[in-house]
Amino acid sequence: CKILHGNISDRAILLQEAADRIKGVLADFDYASSVGDNVAEKPESMLFQSIFSLENSGTGRSPLEDAESLFYLACILGTFGINREQRAEFVADPDMSILDWNKGTAAKIAKQKRCHMSTEGSFIEEIQAYMRDGPLRDLALDMYRALFLHPGTFGTRRISNGQLAAVRDGDLAAALQALPEINGTRDALALRNLFVNEIIRNLLEIVARHRDTALAILNSGVASTAPEAATRPGAGPSLKHYRDEVPLAGPSKRPHY
Repeated sequence: CKILHGNISDRAILLQEAADRIKGVLADFDYASSVGDNVAEKPESMLFQSIFSLENSGTGRSPLEDAESLFYLACILGTFGINREQRAEFVADPDMSILDWNKGTAAKIAKQKRCHMSTEGSFIEEIQAYMRDGPLRDLALDMYRALFLHPGTFGTRRISNGQLAAVRDGDLAAALQALPEINGTRDALALRNLFVNEIIRNLLEIVARHRDTALAILNSGVASTAPEAATRPGAGPSLKHYRDEVPLAGPSKRPHY
């Protein structure tokens, strides 16, 4: 499939009962586009958008943009909770860095995400440390490593010529050198576009490893978390339903978020 969703969020993913199991449904394709397109129109909420999308960098869209949005969704749900009971008991720490993903301009949010994803230590300290124990916490770390630490890439940093000269790996230095220079720096994050298929394969394997645990939790909790949704014909509990009760994103609904 060469169609990208472009607006993955908790509103766009629905959970539906099918026989004796729960299945996911992806909805809301208003911002869908083809792989390689440069998209000017952006969703109103910036919470789940990829770094390149926030920066409107002109980089052609790749499947990694949607994958990055799914990663941010895992971080958000793993922190604030996946249902109304978990969110009702949640008390935010004002120092939580994840709150910065919905404050200010797109450029400011992109800068914050670059900082939080710059190293594994930064991600663990700034984001994962505040997530609930459980499968989403582990999933987020595995997804982070696949998206931002793939072999042959150099994280989310912008590399100056001086920093480039200090890179000891000859192949990596050559790949960085080949990137366009903008205002005296090269964007190391662009290197991952050389490995799109490999990264997507890794992500699919990661999701498959975590799937059984996640489905067991969803199947065991469906009756208690949203009984009115589960009884509607053809419908099951949805993240959108939970969000209607406790909104996640959007400055008009959660100005403190």
